[in-house]
Amino acid sequence: MIRTILIVLLLATSASLHAADAGVPNRVQIKYRVSIASMKVGEGLDVFQHDAKTYSIVSESKTTGVAAALYPLNIRREAKGTISANELRPHSFIELRNGQMKRSATFDWATGQVELTDGDTKKTAPFPPDTWDVTSFAWNFAFSPPDGNDLKVHVTDGRRVTEYRYNILGREKLSTPLGDIQTLHVKKVQDPDDKRGFDVWLAVDRHYLPVRIRATEKDGTAFDSLVDSIDSTAKP
Repeated sequence: MIRTILIVLLLATSASLHAADAGVPNRVQIKYRVSIASMKVGEGLDVFQHDAKTYSIVSESKTTGVAAALYPLNIRREAKGTISANELRPHSFIELRNGQMKRSATFDWATGQVELTDGDTKKTAPFPPDTWDVTSFAWNFAFSPPDGNDLKVHVTDGRRVTEYRYNILGREKLSTPLGDIQTLHVKKVQDPDDKRGFDVWLAVDRHYLPVRIRATEKDGTAFDSLVDSIDSTAKP
């Protein structure tokens, strides 16, 4: 259960592209509430900043309440990169747990190689053009809303580069502390032996930011992360 909580927190604070001039504010801050059924187990805060050429993301999450008493944890992720004509290009990613370095990824776009660090293990791996770190990935939708019926991407968390497939299920109205939000529902495609589900709802009128994430465990237990607030600073 704790492992699932952490995954949801990370993904929550923890998405084809128009560049920064599409209107994404210079600074966006999102707070999330993570729950099991109706019980709050954690909270997260993402801060995304860009200057139309480069971007940075600081994503912090922690357990709260009973979950914090059982397993106190604070996770901080930092990602930096550039904004090209049609995509975010990550250059570096690090993850710290309770202040200690856990994982990192350093991208070399000239060679198509990424240096991965997982604890004491280091290795270099090739990556295709549609690759992001787990923190930068969520913000790609803000620059390029998904289209079509499916989506294939590659993502790394510092351990490996993994391919994921998603179905775009269509628009749904979502009830949140901010009121009803029109969203686009995107669902992970599960292989026959994959029992772990993943869904994300993107706010159509808010730069396709992720406003709800649901992770489902092998036993069918669902963990929800729901937006609590969004603050942004418009371009001057």
